[in-house]
Amino acid sequence: MDEAFYEHGKRRGRDERAVLEWAVSTLGELCTERDVDLEALLEYSRRSRQSLPDRHLAAYDGMKEVLDVDDALYEVYVFAFSELCDELGNTAANGCTNVLVAPPHTDADGSLVLKNRDIAGRGVRPKAVYQQPAIGDYRGFLTVDTCGTVMLFKGVNDRGLVAANTNIDVERDDVEPEERVRNGTVIRILLEECATVADARTVLESYPVRRLAAQTLFLADETDTVLLEVDPVEERITADDGPLVVRTNHFVNSSSPEAESSLRRRERALALLEGDDRIGRDRLWTVARDHENGPGDDSICRHREPDTEAPYAFEQLTTASATVFEGGSQTIELALNTPCETEPVSCAIGEEIPEPLRTGAQWLERSAVSTDLDLTPKAE
Repeated sequence: MDEAFYEHGKRRGRDERAVLEWAVSTLGELCTERDVDLEALLEYSRRSRQSLPDRHLAAYDGMKEVLDVDDALYEVYVFAFSELCDELGNTAANGCTNVLVAPPHTDADGSLVLKNRDIAGRGVRPKAVYQQPAIGDYRGFLTVDTCGTVMLFKGVNDRGLVAANTNIDVERDDVEPEERVRNGTVIRILLEECATVADARTVLESYPVRRLAAQTLFLADETDTVLLEVDPVEERITADDGPLVVRTNHFVNSSSPEAESSLRRRERALALLEGDDRIGRDRLWTVARDHENGPGDDSICRHREPDTEAPYAFEQLTTASATVFEGGSQTIELALNTPCETEPVSCAIGEEIPEPLRTGAQWLERSAVSTDLDLTPKAE
């Protein structure tokens, strides 16, 4: 089974090779210029990767096999990028704004989920639309995420189960990296192994909560929805099954740090949505593009602040993509880069993903980074 994940990793690596080799090479130049010592990052990476399923590591090995990159730097890019951004720019805050709207408060057939994905180091973190087919007993899925990585932060699978999360900046000191199940690993496991919200909750609850990464986890299928606050410090999972749920980067039903940006983004999203009897995709895209309190760190659509290094933005999280999902549907709407500058397009499981979206070429062409890359996918 792991061999099938390895071979699919190779195919994905060939699709994304041009942008990946450029990104890792650029990171190498920056690390050299700024005298970054990779040894501590590699130590963390090698310990943390032990928490991943073997099949995910096989996919990583398949991608690495076809890339012409420095192996150590690529490993840090995949497993320790947040820590690398701290070294390069002292990243200050978390990101992402998520919304869940359940029937009868939506005009869609099922529930709707919006995820604005905010990242640090956007200038060397290319994004692509990635589709993994069903492999053996593991379900296929569709996502928009970072090229060349094996952790997911949102997606839908071939049964219409939607999963998306936001990070919460709390963790236990007594759980080692080898034990901690990273939030991007949780999303991928749920999409590969589950068909319904109930299945996903059963799988999640099979792990000791103390070993899970702190997060808010949005789940939706054709008939069911829930928001779960996963708090490893208090060792509890708190459910919110309300018809309208908004989360950013702090807990609402548990204790956690409450950064100003997180509070303001959540309050703004609620203000845009409350009072509407029926909320549709257009309304969610209005939320995704909102610039109140910005456009910058405190707005939902987050742009680089004037004092943040261009074009890499290691010091700040900015919006790299936005995606709208519908529970029970295998079709997603997505916008790469900041959604205020990009019209959404639709992609569906089982359909051919357009080459510019599949390879990361569209992300790179519309980013602030200037390159002269040949972005044509490389043959085997």
